[in-house]
Amino acid sequence: MRNLIFCIIALLLVGCAAIKSTDTLLAEAWNDDQQSRHQMVELTKAVTVEGRTELIDSLVLVSEIIERNDVRNIKIVDKILKRGLPEGLAEESYKTIWIVIDHATLEKQEQYLPLVYQMAIAGYIGLDEYAILYDRVAMGKNSPQRYGSQLVQFGNADNLQLYVWPIENVEELDSLRNTVGMSSFNKYLKHIEETMGITPVHDTTLTIEELNKMRGKE
Repeated sequence: MRNLIFCIIALLLVGCAAIKSTDTLLAEAWNDDQQSRHQMVELTKAVTVEGRTELIDSLVLVSEIIERNDVRNIKIVDKILKRGLPEGLAEESYKTIWIVIDHATLEKQEQYLPLVYQMAIAGYIGLDEYAILYDRVAMGKNSPQRYGSQLVQFGNADNLQLYVWPIENVEELDSLRNTVGMSSFNKYLKHIEETMGITPVHDTTLTIEELNKMRGKE
């Protein structure tokens, strides 16, 4: 009996250690993801708003760092999710799993979209975070987005453009956003403008084909 109790305690300790190790890995992935992207936002604002064109090379360098981080981080998440979504992780770890998937390739985004939906339904992440991934997958497949979360940036430092990706039902947009806990669309666009220093363009007459042509993605 005593040996059985010792075995159970040992298994529990191993399980706790594994969870802590996973949380640590995901905390590092979160930091890598967010730090480089915050740098990107600040550099973009400096170049476009302040006209500091000498920072363009730094902007390119940070873009390359982001790409490398995204590749490394999705490999970490792939390994974690190999046997399904682990239970008992820190709240921040589930958010990191979502954000790493959100920043991965379209193939990975599509692969994990059902899992992210289940994570949202179970309360591990917000429904708004599922909505963001849903829109990103739609954009990646050249389809209209549903929740209005996705914008595309193109042009050069002298004429950087930020356009809202076409939306499937503009009339019902705020209602749909409300169902997943998102702010109103106008409030969201104002936040983007304040963060990026660029006024987003929302042209409801613009087709996906026309927008792709504008951004050189024919």
